[in-house]
Amino acid sequence: MMYGDYSLEFDRTGFPLVRRNDWNYSISLFPVSKYQFERFMVEHGPKGELYTDKWYREILKLNPRRPWFRCEDRQWELFITGLRYDEIVPFLRYLGREFRLPKEKEWLNLLEASREIRKIIRSKDDWPENCAPPVSLWVKKGLFPLVEEGVLEMLSGSDGCIGKPYQGLLPNTWNPEKIKNVNWDICRHVIGFRVVRG
Repeated sequence: MMYGDYSLEFDRTGFPLVRRNDWNYSISLFPVSKYQFERFMVEHGPKGELYTDKWYREILKLNPRRPWFRCEDRQWELFITGLRYDEIVPFLRYLGREFRLPKEKEWLNLLEASREIRKIIRSKDDWPENCAPPVSLWVKKGLFPLVEEGVLEMLSGSDGCIGKPYQGLLPNTWNPEKIKNVNWDICRHVIGFRVVRG
């Protein structure tokens, strides 16, 4: 689906990835949501102690679950946070061989293009059948790409995180484009991720 200099494709969970003509990758329009991660867990089941009901209840203690259609406030509860890299890798494999976390430059490119992307995508009314139910609602509400304020996001090849958390999630005066080395034990609940398809 082409929109001027941008195109959209969908991952296997039905969530969109955006690509600009001069990018050699597509990046997810949203940070990974609990809706997507729960679909992965249902389809692939527990892996040892990972992805069990007990494991997921512990994750939800960090950032409670919110129904996808209740997105007017506390939007951070829509997105999965608190996962360590080794807990993310099976999800990336589930999406496909070319999926990974974004590199710093890729995330910054999304930040730079975010206003233009928002303007183009918000004008879209028709979504394909393989699109997940939350997508059109979240687009209408402007919950993308959440780079100027959202959750902190993990990067490929960096121990730090990038982004600016919602004030209600973690009061801060951070610049979203600066990588932060944060204390995992204190900030785990604000750290999410988005994906890139190379």
